[in-house]
This record gives sequence, C-alpha cells and structure tokens, in this order.
Amino acid sequence: MKHKALKRTAGFLLSLFLVCGSFAGCSGKDQAGTGTADGTAEKNNKETAMGRFLEEEIDTGIAFGNIYDMKKLEDGTLRIIGSNGDDGKDGVWDSKDQGVSWEKTYDFPAELGDGEKGYIDRAALSPDGKAVCVFNEFKGDGVIQPVLYLLDAKGTGSRIPFELPGASENSAGNLIMWLSFAGSGQVLAENASDTIYQINIEDGSVKQTYEFDASSDIHLSYAAGEKLLVFNSSEALVYDTGTGEQIPSEETFQKGAAEAGLFQAVDTMDAGESVFCLSSGGVYHYKFGGSVMEQLVDGKMNSLGAPAFYPIALAMLDEQNFLVAANDTNSDSPTGIALLKYTYSPDTPAMPEKELKVYSLYDNREMRQSITRFQKEHTDIYVNYQAALTEENGVNISDALKTLTTEIMAGKGPDLLILDGMPVKAYMEKGILKDISSVVGKEGNYFEKILNAYQDEQGQLFAAPARFMIPMVQAGGAWYQPGEDFDTFTGRKDALVNMDPKTVIEKFWYTCGAAWQKDDGTLDQVKMTEFLTKLKNAYGEYDEASLENMVTAMAFSEEKAGKAQVNLLKNSSLSVGQFDLAFGRLNTNVGLLDSLDYGMMSAVNKKLKDGDYGLMPGQADHVFVPAMILGISSKSSETETAEQFLQYLFSTEAQKISQSGGLPVEQEAFKSVIDGHQYKGKDSLVCVGSDGTNVDETLDYPMVPTPKKEIKKITELAESLATPALRDDVIMEAVSEQGEKVLKGEISPEQAADAIMQKVNIYLAE
Repeated sequence: MKHKALKRTAGFLLSLFLVCGSFAGCSGKDQAGTGTADGTAEKNNKETAMGRFLEEEIDTGIAFGNIYDMKKLEDGTLRIIGSNGDDGKDGVWDSKDQGVSWEKTYDFPAELGDGEKGYIDRAALSPDGKAVCVFNEFKGDGVIQPVLYLLDAKGTGSRIPFELPGASENSAGNLIMWLSFAGSGQVLAENASDTIYQINIEDGSVKQTYEFDASSDIHLSYAAGEKLLVFNSSEALVYDTGTGEQIPSEETFQKGAAEAGLFQAVDTMDAGESVFCLSSGGVYHYKFGGSVMEQLVDGKMNSLGAPAFYPIALAMLDEQNFLVAANDTNSDSPTGIALLKYTYSPDTPAMPEKELKVYSLYDNREMRQSITRFQKEHTDIYVNYQAALTEENGVNISDALKTLTTEIMAGKGPDLLILDGMPVKAYMEKGILKDISSVVGKEGNYFEKILNAYQDEQGQLFAAPARFMIPMVQAGGAWYQPGEDFDTFTGRKDALVNMDPKTVIEKFWYTCGAAWQKDDGTLDQVKMTEFLTKLKNAYGEYDEASLENMVTAMAFSEEKAGKAQVNLLKNSSLSVGQFDLAFGRLNTNVGLLDSLDYGMMSAVNKKLKDGDYGLMPGQADHVFVPAMILGISSKSSETETAEQFLQYLFSTEAQKISQSGGLPVEQEAFKSVIDGHQYKGKDSLVCVGSDGTNVDETLDYPMVPTPKKEIKKITELAESLATPALRDDVIMEAVSEQGEKVLKGEISPEQAADAIMQKVNIYLAE
C-alpha cells in the first residue's frame, strides 16, 4: 500500500536536529516547578522543584566495536547484541543486574563470521530473546544480497526464506537499512528505497508492505508492540502492524514529536500502549490517547544533547532507570561505543542551583561537548550557552557585538565569553574582561606563546585561546617550498589559480592582517594595498567557468557543519581543496589546519611531485589563528563559577575533546588529537571519491597511527608559532568583500584598500 509521503536523505546524520527541551518528572512523585519550553525552570519554583535523572557511564568490561540493539527481555534480563572490538566477533551479552555486569551468552554461528562470504550489517532483538540479523552475502560481480538469519535464545541459527525484491541486482537501494521485531513472530525490514516489509519469520512470507516516497528529509522507523512508528523532523506517523493500516494522527503526539526533534531511539514497557522516545532534546514519554507528551530528561544537562552523541538503542528498566547505548567519540570507552545509565534522583533539584551564562558569536561544538562533561560532574551548575549568529535569526556580526557590549555594561551580559570574531584587544582596553592569569594554565603543559597571546605588559591575562589553528600550504615542489616567504610564494603567477577568490582573501587574511594593525589600533593602508597586489599576481585571471567544475569539499563541509554553523573560519579549513589539489585542478592548497587527517594528507602528497606541507607565508611571521578564545566578563555575577568552568576548559580532559574546531593548546591533548592512536591495531581502509562526477578519481589510504616523524614535524611547527592572527570578523568581512573584487579584476588594489579603510574607520570609531 502507498502511505502518506515522508522525506528522507541518503545519509543518516542524526545530529542535524539539535533541539533543546525542558524537564518534567516521570515517577509519579510531586513534580512542582517543572521546566518550561526553553529548558529553564519557572522562576517562582526554581528553589523548590526537586527530582532529576542523573547520568553515569557504565564500564561493561567489554570493548564493544558496535551495538546493534539492546532490549530488556520478558524475564527481566538485559540483552545486547553487537560485536566485540577486540576480536571482531559478533555475539550476544546478558546482564542480570540492570547493566552493572555482563556475560557473554553466545557467539554468532561460524557461517555468519566468514568474511570471505559476507558480513553482518544489522541485528535486532525480540522481547523473548530471539534475534534476527542481516548477513550481506557476496554474490560475485559486485552484487551484495542481504540475507535474514533467525537466532533462537541460545544462538542456534536458521535462514529466513525471504528475498528482498531486486536483491540480485547490483543496487545500493536493495540493501536493508533498518531491522526490528514486530512482536516475536514477525520482523520489519526497510530497504534503502524507503519500503518496509513485514515478514513472518517462520516461512518468510510478507504480511504487509509500507511504502514511502523518498525525498529530501530524513525519516526513521521504530516498532513498539504492534505499532510501527515513523518519524521525520516535523511529523509522526503510526501504523497498526496487525492490519497494516495507518492509525489516525493524534495532535498531542504530532506536536510533541515536532518540538522534541527527530527521535533517535524508542522503547515501550507496555507493549506499545505508551512509548519512551529519545532525541537530542532529551527523553519523552507519551501514552497514546493522552493529552501531553511529558519530558522526562532534559538533553541540555547530559550527554543526550552533545554534538558527538549518536544514540543506538534505548532500554527502559523501569520508570526511574533506563540505559542508552550510543556512539560517543568523547566517552571514556576506548572504542567510542558507550553504555550510559540514567537514574532518577528525587533529592536532586530539577534545575541546578547555579546558572552560568556562556556566549559566543558562532556555535562551538567543543564548548557544547565540554558543557556536557562538566555538568555531569557538577550537578549543581547549569551552563546556559547561547550562540548569537545562526542562519535562522539573520543577525549580523556588527549588531550582535553592539547588543553584547550594551548588555555587558548594564550588568546583564554573559559570564563567560568565547571571543572568536570579536575585537579582543578593544575589550581588554575598555575593561570588559577580567584578569584570568590566576586560573588559566595551572594544570598541564601548554604551548606558552599561544596560551599567553593576550597577556599585557603587566603580566595580566584577559583572554586565552583554548584551541588554535595553523595556517598551512600543501603543494608540489614546483609551487611551494616549506619556509619560503610571502614575496616568493606570491611571485609565482597562478599559484592560487582556480580557487574561490573570496576564500583566498579570507585564508591569507590570517597571516597578513596581523601585520596591519598599528599601535593606535588603526590599519596600515600601504601594507593592505601590497597584500592585495601580490595576491592578485598569484591568483592570475579569474575564470568563473573553471570554478564551476571544481569538486572541492566546500559544500560537504557546510552540510556537515549544520545550518547553525555560520563561522567564516569553516570555509578556510585546509581540508577544503585537498581533493582538487590531488587531481591537478589546483596548483596549491592553502588553509587552516584545524584537525589532522594524516591519511588524507599523505595520500595527496603521494599524488603530487615532491608533495609537502608547511606554514602558510604572510606579511607576518609564524602566525597562528587563536580559536575558542575564552574570557570572563568583568561584570559577571558568577565569577567563581566562571573561573571553575574556565579551569576545566583548559584541563587535559576537556582539551582532548575534538570536534574539528581547532587543535588543543595543551600539549598532551595536542598529541592525542594528531597521533591517530585510535587506529592502532585496526585494519581500516578509506576510499575518497569525487562525489560521483568522475569514477576514476579516488584516493585510497589506510587509517593508521601518524608516524613519529610527522608528529614531531607538526609539533615543531606549533612550537614555532608566536604571532596571533587578528580575530575581528567585522574587519575581515570588509577585507574579503573588497578583496574578492580585486581577484575578479573588477577594481584595483588601491581602490579596494580605500573602500576597506572607509568602512573599518567607521567601525573602529564606534
């Protein structure tokens, strides 16, 4: 049957829908003062509202390479089906004590572990302990045929006589993308073409078929008792698997699902009469036919809302305890597969007693991840983080800064600031920032020149970068030699040919703009004109047609960052353009090293003649780009709490968090981010293609630890950095706007410099 259309993308990017919600109790206890829609408690009840779920990560003693499913069985046993990261074997583990300890129940049958014949892709558990898995069988000539295997409670396997329609064809659309039991006797299997088959496990017959029209929005499916739930970002559909018919929409369920965000895991404790649903906004409970969708857990106060947290399964133990299996690269798990337990604490305030306000222009994923970990250890502190600029609100940088300054001077502003893109030195001079020299850099071994970039002559430190980026060039020997200066590099005509002109200006702004600022705060117009003149020579003639044929990672990077990420730095990453450099569409690739993919960098160098990388030359020497620049407002009413959080942000634990927002300033954490230790002992091969435009253009490379000589080289580059780039995005926007016109041949460098000075002088005078 054809059902109401839902939209779906090809990729399952579960982090696209980050929605913050509120807290409400679930245990039947008095829940006076529950949260409001924006996640803050009602002011008049803030002191009295009690009860909150607290999170702890469980050490299972098992290095899970993957978890396919997790379920509480009818006899109370908690069961996980997954793979062991140490030996690669798939199997089943049971816990009799609500997840505290685990024992292996069985390994998959030997025929399902034969890597020459195929591989396990997905698996699901039934309430009575049975399991079904997808074995993608190699059929030759590149054809992969998905086969369903049924395992009984003790692991004895048998093939389900079901063949996915079109499975003998070489088509990705014929793979099984989702699998779940509908009760104990039937299985729901969804292919990549958005068709769900309801299959009888005894004879393989198809009882029902549910078809959805593929389009541009992701949708996810779940089974709960005899209900099939299908969600996208704004809609929730419910089907009766007994009849195959759609159940009439319930307004409360629809509204609650839309507000909570895309649900990423679902469980039930009463055979589908009610459901518990998990999204980045938290955990919600809905009883069908009810009048409210109740939020049990607020995702802002735990890992559920963290950027690197991707839920796999939700298992309700009872109303006051549940487990979440997740892929979380910033967890304590060595494999990144984590098991978290949430327990209701009636004696913990529903909202923390202290509130710390954090502000930035751009959304910062490292900050969000750090907040999650910090709040887990400090349940009395709520970190309220706000990013001013989003695609949705349309606020520009100048207006955001004016509003910020007004609020700070009125004593209503944030406590802690991420100063990226802001006029840091001006804030220092105006007394907006507090001296943090007694707090920062006391624990750990840091790159001191970077850490103290904003220290004044009296030794006071008003801001400090928790991260930094290294301006780099990668090219063949004919176009670049490590260590050469700006004049030599730009003296080669066409060194920057085929690059986006605006991006070229933005990238070299960091290594040159740092040399323009005079002692009185104004800019040097002579150096600015020189900058534009030399870049024009290196850029050559502007060819719009050539730009249209580029395969750069720009679009991918922006999609991956998400709509809320509008930081101009994202377009300046060294990763943008690597593929075009490897296949000759660029002569050089320039940009900011914000994280290290050694395999990709090495693969590109091998494609080049005498390929190498080094510091990007500029009018200033040994430049680094400060990132996640932190400062405390001198008007803060929560100074002690702000200092406590700031100290944590510079700890080795927080510094090791990596979301491609810059390299850690603490050296132990810096090494852990670049050394590729996560690939030790693994056999992983990456194949990067040109998004289908040219099947002959692929880069294959193994994911291996970074060689010691490369770690030493990059560390020495970091140690040599001494000059902070000018991080004032109002000035940067003026330079990139006019500089783009120069590279396109529309105006002269002199005309551009005049226009920049006029705009910047007005800004500096404000």
